[in-house]
Parts: sequence; C-alpha cells; structure tokens
Amino acid sequence: MQLVGALGSVGHPLYYYIWSYVFPQPYENLWLRLLCTALFAPLLFSNRFSQKKWLPPYALFAITVGLPFAFVFFYLENSGSLAWAESVIIAVIILYHFGTAFATISLIFGSTAAVVLFLLAGNSVTGVPWESLLLQLPIIAFIVAVLVVIKLDRHLLLEQKQRGVATALATVAHELRTPLASLAMTITGLKARLSRLTQDEASLVDSLLQAAGRMESDLTHVNNSIELLVANSKDPHSAEREPFDPELAIRSALARFPFTGDHGSAIVSIEATHSANVLGNAQLFELVVTNLTKNALEAINRAGKGDIRVRCYVDHSRVHIIFRDTATGVSPLILEKMFQPFFSYPSHRGTGIGLAFCRSVLHSWGATISCSSVEHEFTEFHIRLPRIVAT
Repeated sequence: MQLVGALGSVGHPLYYYIWSYVFPQPYENLWLRLLCTALFAPLLFSNRFSQKKWLPPYALFAITVGLPFAFVFFYLENSGSLAWAESVIIAVIILYHFGTAFATISLIFGSTAAVVLFLLAGNSVTGVPWESLLLQLPIIAFIVAVLVVIKLDRHLLLEQKQRGVATALATVAHELRTPLASLAMTITGLKARLSRLTQDEASLVDSLLQAAGRMESDLTHVNNSIELLVANSKDPHSAEREPFDPELAIRSALARFPFTGDHGSAIVSIEATHSANVLGNAQLFELVVTNLTKNALEAINRAGKGDIRVRCYVDHSRVHIIFRDTATGVSPLILEKMFQPFFSYPSHRGTGIGLAFCRSVLHSWGATISCSSVEHEFTEFHIRLPRIVAT
C-alpha cells in the first residue's frame, strides 16, 4: 500500500508532464491528475495508520480512483490509443498485487465509473472505441487469470511448506521423547536412592530431592509442550480449551524462562490491573509468551541495552497484553513482514515460524496480535483476548 502510494503520488504528475509535453496525447486532465495525487499521498503513511479502521475503505477508494477509474477514463478519451491500452494493462497488474477480492471490486467499480463519466462528459456511446476495447478485454481477462493463478500457486507452496514443518516437528518430537523418557527414569531412580540415605545427610538429600522435583516438573512441561506443538501444527483448533488467567500464564512462563546474562530476569517488569479469564489453552499461551520473550532478549543482546515491560489490563470485552522491549526496534519494511511464515530477522536467525505460530494460536481463539515499532527505540506487541464475562 505504501509503495503504491509512492508510485501514484509520483507517477500521476510525472505522466501528466510526459503525455502533455514530451509525447503529447490527444487528451489530458490536470485536475484529475491532481485529485489522484492527493488521494495517493496519505497512503505514503499507511504504516502509521495501520491500526485505523478507516484505512482499508480509504485505500480501496483512493486506489480505485487513481488506477482503474483514471486509467480507463484516459483510455476512452484518447480513443483507445496504444499507449493508454498498455497503461490500463499496467494498472491491472499493479491492482492485482493486492487481494483478489480487493482488486476485482476496484476494477469493476472503477471501470464502470469511468464509462459513466465518459458518457456524462458529452460523449455518445458511439464515441467508445469499441474495436480497441473488444481487443483489450480478452488480454486483460488473461492477465487477471494469470495473476490469480500465480497467487494460488504461492498460497499452495506456502501450505506445502507449512505441512513440511508440521511433519518435521512431529519427527523431532518423536526423537525427543526417547531421551526425555530416559531422563525421567533416571530422575525416578535418583529419588529412590536419595530416599535411602542416612539422616546425617538429610539436608543434602532434601536439596537434591527438590532439584529432582523441579527437573520432573520441567520434563512434564516439555512433554506437554511437544504434544501441544505437534497438535497445533496440524490444526490450531485441536488443542483443548478451558478458561485461564493470562496474567498467571505470563508469570508462569517468565518464571520458567532460562534467563542468562548479567541482569537475568531483573530486566523484566510486569504491570497488571485486576485479572480476567479467557477461553484458550494456558500452556500454548505460555509458549507464545516464551517466544516473545526469546525474541526480545535477542534484540536486547544485539543492542546491548533495553528491558522488557509487560502490561495487562482489562476492558469490558477483552483482556489486553502489551509486551514491549526497548532494544533495537525494527524498520517499517521489517514490520510489514513480521508475521509472515518463514520470515526471520535478522535473516540468519531462526526458522521464521515463531511469530506465525503465535498468531495462529491466538487467531484460533478469536484473539489478535499486532506489532508496532520505532527503529532504535522499541518494539511492542499488543495481544487482545476475548474475555469471559460472567452472566
């Protein structure tokens, strides 16, 4: 959207000059060019307005006016000249870089409005360049079909890649279960032997038993996490759901997290108002928090500065989680791709499935996650979970 905004803001005045003075066309319209430029200009700042509800309808209107409407109108007024026939094709190609439904609606309404304006401007139906138009329509239909097929192909490739990840995850889980089971048996044997030691060694025995108990708890958690990850990779809706308190899940996830470095968990602060339950899976939510924490700590290590602040608050219908780190931040270009499967930043780090996994989990509960960032200052994730309201 931002790139199309730049293209339209520069392209319309530039081509007014080209078609008026360099390669003069029979018809040009300065006021229409200025209108299109003005409509495209706000799209340059679409990243800043990404959370605004008015942006999608405005973008549809601006792009419809600036591409199919303007280009088809100029095509008709220039009697279907070759230059404008090719320009219409270029407009269609640009348009179908957006969603298929978005592009089709824009193309139909924009073209119809252009024909209506052409007739209202004093032209008769016989003034429509029918021969050129009938030659153009099959070409445009073919281009649209090709673009839709390319999109479907990309979607299918992405699905195949995701299925491959699910298969690989299931294989890794299978390989992990054997050493984990062996470790669990070792802990059981260790506890049995410790319980037979003499009373003189009671304090040592107690501390070792406590350590073994923590290891058992962690092993149980890891085994459960593996089962959940495998199930979620196949179908996010298959994980068992029950009411849980997100604040408690956050505290549990951070308590388990293996913090390292000079500051450890001291760089994390949690601010919470009164709690409220949501419907989902507490352990999967802990994995979401763990992933966000891991990403934030990596950013802090790269920047050599920063902390993590988690804020929880409740409104009448949702529980809001604000997860913010004050490390490197990311550029708008990176921010756009943040939740794309297999996209990682920096490019050499990780598999790129962490944030996509987080969004998939949350969406399966009717929750959302979004991200905002200022480069070199902060990155902030906002999770909105539908709360369970007592009746």
